[in-house]
Amino acid sequence: MSFNLTHGTAVVRPASPTTASWAGFPRLLLAESPETGLRRAWCGSLGHNLLEMPWPIWCLLDLAIMCTGVYLGYRSFVWTPQGSWVHFGVVQTCGVQALTFMISGLVFGLYESQTLLRGSRIVARSILVTTTAVASAYVVIYVLMYSIQSRGVLLLAGAFYLCLVPAARLLVCWCVQNYGRKFLIVGTDRRSRLPVEGDGLTRRYQLAGYVTIDPIEIGREVCGRRVLGALEDIEHICREQGIDEVVVGPGAARNPQALERLLGCLRLGCRVTNLSTFCEQVLSEVPLDHLEPDWFLFADLKHYRESQLIIKRVFDVTAATIGLLLTLPFWPLIALLIKLDSPGPVFYHQTRVGLNGRTFRLHKFRSMKTTAEDKGCVWAMRADPRVTRVGRYLRWARLDELPQLWNILIGEMCVVGPRPERPEFVDQLNGELRYYKERHLVKPGLTGWAQINYPYGASVEDARRKLQLDLWYIKHMSLELDLFILLRTPGTVFLGSR
Repeated sequence: MSFNLTHGTAVVRPASPTTASWAGFPRLLLAESPETGLRRAWCGSLGHNLLEMPWPIWCLLDLAIMCTGVYLGYRSFVWTPQGSWVHFGVVQTCGVQALTFMISGLVFGLYESQTLLRGSRIVARSILVTTTAVASAYVVIYVLMYSIQSRGVLLLAGAFYLCLVPAARLLVCWCVQNYGRKFLIVGTDRRSRLPVEGDGLTRRYQLAGYVTIDPIEIGREVCGRRVLGALEDIEHICREQGIDEVVVGPGAARNPQALERLLGCLRLGCRVTNLSTFCEQVLSEVPLDHLEPDWFLFADLKHYRESQLIIKRVFDVTAATIGLLLTLPFWPLIALLIKLDSPGPVFYHQTRVGLNGRTFRLHKFRSMKTTAEDKGCVWAMRADPRVTRVGRYLRWARLDELPQLWNILIGEMCVVGPRPERPEFVDQLNGELRYYKERHLVKPGLTGWAQINYPYGASVEDARRKLQLDLWYIKHMSLELDLFILLRTPGTVFLGSR
């Protein structure tokens, strides 16, 4: 899934990806042989347009395939000349299956654009979704609805889904990886270089090279890529290299003459944006190296909107109440296991930094030995030797964080937001990372965008990457995004952060 909602920072208003893809078709034929250019244009446009297709459309296509599988299952196993022995109709079955497949797809991240970039990820998540959905449908029909359904119908529907759904996604993956969009960067200074890399960049885009404002730099290499020419020749370079996107570095973005030159790239069908916006859209994080105070001032952050805060508070209270009602019966068992495993209290209370830098008491089930911090506070890490045997399982399933539902109910935390840190770490990170204080513009959360996209942080560099993800969330926060993160969290626990 991709939430590519960009506000404010683009230098030139970009054309839509679809327009850019098809408008670039004549350029490709000029730079390549007709056969190669035609194949690249068609396959590249197909792959990238499907990659950027909204997730509800993918969901509808998947449900259409699933319903077709259910119909074939009824034709094969249920309908006979003498009549049917199954009273649970095809429409009801499609309804139950649609619900279980959609929820399973959201939980395991099948509708994320990142899933479409790796064949192994497509196959693994498709199998998990199918297995979970078919088993869930069987339980719902038999246990909750007290009805009877043919196992053959459910299995055939699942097999039909598993044959066609991964195949369509693997086609997109092949097109994207073999015909990635070509882009160049305008500017050769340190701040014009790509700050991070990931699947979203290396598999979707091919960096053709750099364009310089100073002609003396032509021909040299920047981070292993050649400087292709000067800004005066950018239109010729775009035609010759078959460029789809032009990314403007911070230095060129402040040069009025450079911006005038870049208008010609729009007429060629190229998409033009700045480096910060490019990283936000492709990597779903905000690069700290390219941030200035004006980003926070003009990014149209939603943390101050009263309507947004009311909706978020209602969502938090509802989700926390439901969570407490569902999990409270298990709290005595968790408490008993903690007591039997190691001496000490059941609950652990710790000071954390919340909204606008105010501190509060965070509550957790104790998962570490009582002597864990005798030598002072240290970063939590995977395979932490301070964790108890029971605590290891509690932390893996995130059950140690259930008492934080109380923090949410009383308004100290949200369901979704940046994870709250300890004051000692906040003081350290404020001195080492620019704009770390700005993550406290919103309430901290039980889960968040950084939590589902990045593993446990155990260093300043990890905190930096998570800050970039948190700032992206603060800019794009919405009810839809919160629901997605909440649904995606169980899948992240099972699969790990991508």
